[in-house]
Amino acid sequence: MNKPRRTKHFVDTHVQGSLARRIILHWLIFLAVAALVAFLLQVLSNPFRPLTAHAQDMWWTHGPFLLVLTFLLPVFVVDTIKLSHRFAGPIHNLRRALHGIVSGEKPRKLKFRKRDFWHELADDYNAMLAKLELIEDEKDVNSKEPVASKN
Repeated sequence: MNKPRRTKHFVDTHVQGSLARRIILHWLIFLAVAALVAFLLQVLSNPFRPLTAHAQDMWWTHGPFLLVLTFLLPVFVVDTIKLSHRFAGPIHNLRRALHGIVSGEKPRKLKFRKRDFWHELADDYNAMLAKLELIEDEKDVNSKEPVASKN
């Protein structure tokens, strides 16, 4: 059975962009706090050395850690976008389906990918469509019945 595939991972720029910016902000805050704590521990280990010597020692002892963190940032951002796609994608599909109904298209059932979030939302939407079709059928049946005259 073919899986519904999305070729685009960045479907909701507002939501997914906010998450990407937030993960970058968290990374920068973590980096600043970790550097400050490492520098303070370095200075407190020998407070009588000049600060430049401490900074140089920090670079040699913690520089590789900084390099690894720098290479991990894009991994964190891409992973966050992929994860957010699992909930932004279904909402994007729901919005498209609702816009289609509003613009006069025939309603279509929703089916989300296996690993997407909010499968219950698709089930509820599909149940709503089924219920609305019943209501529409009842209207059609009632409109075909002859109206009783008042005498």
